[in-house]
Amino acid sequence: MQALIITVGTEILLGNILDTNSKYLATRLKDLGIDLYKIISVGDNLPRLSTVLKEADGVYDYVFMTGGLGPTEDDISKEVLMDLIGEKDLILDKDAYDNLKTYFKNDKRALEINKGQAVFPKSAIVLQNEKGTAPGAIMRSLKNTSFVLMPGPPSEMIPMFEKKVLTYLPKKAVIKNLIVRTALLAEWDMAERVDLSSSNPTISPYVTDHGPILRISAKAADEKKADDLINQALVKVKSSLGKYIISSDGRSRYELIIDMLRQRGEYVACGESITGGLIASSLIDISGASDVLKESLVTYSNEAKEKYLNVSHETIRNFGVVSKEVGKEMLDGLRNLTGADLCLATTGYAHQGRVFLAVLYKDKYLIKELNIKGDRNRVRRISKNHILDLAILLMRGDYESNIDF
Repeated sequence: MQALIITVGTEILLGNILDTNSKYLATRLKDLGIDLYKIISVGDNLPRLSTVLKEADGVYDYVFMTGGLGPTEDDISKEVLMDLIGEKDLILDKDAYDNLKTYFKNDKRALEINKGQAVFPKSAIVLQNEKGTAPGAIMRSLKNTSFVLMPGPPSEMIPMFEKKVLTYLPKKAVIKNLIVRTALLAEWDMAERVDLSSSNPTISPYVTDHGPILRISAKAADEKKADDLINQALVKVKSSLGKYIISSDGRSRYELIIDMLRQRGEYVACGESITGGLIASSLIDISGASDVLKESLVTYSNEAKEKYLNVSHETIRNFGVVSKEVGKEMLDGLRNLTGADLCLATTGYAHQGRVFLAVLYKDKYLIKELNIKGDRNRVRRISKNHILDLAILLMRGDYESNIDF
């Protein structure tokens, strides 16, 4: 089954509001096994919306529309759709009109203005709106496309979809996903190492703000068959990526590192310069962080590095504050100050993208230089992700013998 999502509203095209409806509907359609082919946003323009609907009619099994259902002149969705359907036999839906009466407390002027919201073709399935005034509807065209019309506000659209629309949608298949989190690799690097040719399950590499991932998606008649397909693909992914895999059980790198430290009864401390507290903040976002993170420092200036981490003034003068030597002294100072089993330190120039990531676990040092392209926030974000990846690999004992970075 093929589907299209259309969001209606000039405010979307102007960037005044974020289209969260499409994200929500895409996720739900995936769960139902309905293949989403396209998402389109159209302004409050009658000819343009009419063109989009005519192009979709007969091509898709379902067209899900949100927005444009109010009483004002720019609320054109139902008008355009009824014109496409071509049914002349219109009725005033009693339940919808009763809802308007209740909402407006029988105010005659308000009812006169809003009455049109309760008018539908006789063949339409009217979807009552429990959270607002504009009902939705399901209308079927002569070309057998079902148009599902819903209000724009997510607070109205989501309850209508869950309580009304779902009762009319067939569940043809199960689509399941598994996220495999990887360490250090770029998107192109993952694509080079893993066979992405399978159509079911599909394996797709992505780089997110929280690091690189592979998404395995499988479509099957039931959950067991979908799980079997995913597990078969996971075996191949593990064979291709080996120790680069951080997790395939849903845990983030932040959760994983906290779990590892907690299980070992160990502690972590951070001495951050370029990352400015991002590492500690990411760990603190996870429940249980207090078990393993006792203290952390942001030593942004040279003076702070010298004062709190005992970095030598001569080392900074001779090698520069962004250097392997300063990174090592930051680690030594951090361990002497906190006694932590795992110490993480960063120093770099965000505007240049030049960064040193320094990790000390027990007596093992790992200091790496990165050159990252992008704005300062991208540089800091990638630095945070990479140093946690390095820490996990070092704690696992995987870095020296398995990882080339």
